[in-house]
Amino acid sequence: MSSIRLVKDPKRAAAGAELIVAIAPLAFYKKGWLRGLLPNVPEAALIEKSAAKAQPGQQGATFSTLSASKTCQRLFVAVLPEKVSRHNSATRAEAVAQFMAQAAGKLESKTAVLLGVAQPEHQVAAVAAVGRALPLFQQASGTKGKKTPVVSLSASLANGSGLSASSVVKETLNSVRWAARMVDTPTAELDTNTFAREIRRLVKGLKVRVTEIKGKDLLEKKLGGIHGVGRCAKTPPRLLVLDYNPAGAKACLGLVGKGIVYDTGGLSLKPTTGMCNMKSDMGGAAAMAGAFRVLAATGFKDRVVCALPIAENAIGPDSYRPDDILKMHSGHTVEINNTDAEGRLLLGDAVSYVGRKYKPDFIADAATLTGAQLLSTGKRHAAIVSNRGGIESRAWSVGREAGDLVHPLPFVPEFSEKLFKSKIADMKNSVSDRMDAQSSAAAWFVWAQIDDLDLPWLHIDLAGPAFRDGRGTGYGVALVSQLLMALKKKDLKD
Repeated sequence: MSSIRLVKDPKRAAAGAELIVAIAPLAFYKKGWLRGLLPNVPEAALIEKSAAKAQPGQQGATFSTLSASKTCQRLFVAVLPEKVSRHNSATRAEAVAQFMAQAAGKLESKTAVLLGVAQPEHQVAAVAAVGRALPLFQQASGTKGKKTPVVSLSASLANGSGLSASSVVKETLNSVRWAARMVDTPTAELDTNTFAREIRRLVKGLKVRVTEIKGKDLLEKKLGGIHGVGRCAKTPPRLLVLDYNPAGAKACLGLVGKGIVYDTGGLSLKPTTGMCNMKSDMGGAAAMAGAFRVLAATGFKDRVVCALPIAENAIGPDSYRPDDILKMHSGHTVEINNTDAEGRLLLGDAVSYVGRKYKPDFIADAATLTGAQLLSTGKRHAAIVSNRGGIESRAWSVGREAGDLVHPLPFVPEFSEKLFKSKIADMKNSVSDRMDAQSSAAAWFVWAQIDDLDLPWLHIDLAGPAFRDGRGTGYGVALVSQLLMALKKKDLKD
């Protein structure tokens, strides 16, 4: 664990630091950026000469040295990759996080992180990447009683001029780390009650209205999908709704995030290897709550309604079963053929609830929905599906700018619909052919609950990016908050 404070002046950030971490493009070191920031650290000039001669290629390069200066004991210098493909981010956020994680194992009580950013617009992605590499959740016994390292983080341009951290930068950093902490927390400490409390605490003090529908009240509101999945767990399922409605708002934007605090698979039980790490199955809800916090805390101009269906897919005497038929909020009946395809039932209810009650101009849902997403787009790119080409294009470009990469999958309802055919209900909840665009098909099920509304919609399957190498990443916070800030009316029409 560590605390991070954002400092505009890089020289001030480095003052008194025992460990100094510098991460910048090759061109910065060639211009003498580091020694200009660290005039009192004699080793800075020497290590910068080595960095300036590096050949970082596609992976980057690192250098480190001990220091004999008055306070600094060690310097860690990373040269960012020179080459970035068109499906990567020019911010090089992935490399920043990778190098920061490499340095994080040796944090001193006073650490300075000096980021060199090629453009001011790269600051959000770079700062969030550092936060991602410094997780908040830790219960290893060796960490008890140790002093929490304080990291002074400063971003600057090639000429050494520091960048002020806007409220958006600060809120994004904090929300990314919060979302990652939620994903890292075991379900024994984060059941449906606790997760809801954490979200309420996240938005406390903001001009946000919070409502909650839980337990049997879900049935009264026709939320049969959420209730069916979570009804047998020790703590009840619920729909938590956050409503930010500033004066003068001209549009309403909807967010939905899957909040399965643990997924056993239900009666379609997962094997042990498939069940481990299923504490992370609420990564979509954590991302959406974090993005909502960024928007509400920074004075976003439009109304945002964030609906978070929260449940545990447990096993018990009242578990929902294969062959059961659940009635969704949309009115559709769903024959259950796989209780491990539960996330889409939560999302389907929530998007219908928001779409029909609040009538938003746009709605996005995020979920750790399918393992097939990792096969489709990998661990660094979320898969996106949309019924509007403009939204798809905007999300792709914003992902590259925010450092939360995405890649589109096909949206072809006429192909997906037949995979869910049922002889006794409107549809089944899982596909008949798992080898036929499974992630796209799962997204179609969600859209099918609002297809009659013709609502501009974006689905984000972040199963891979939300939890990597045994850690939550806070993925989605920057993507969604930046997307809503960048969204144009024309994006919703295409």
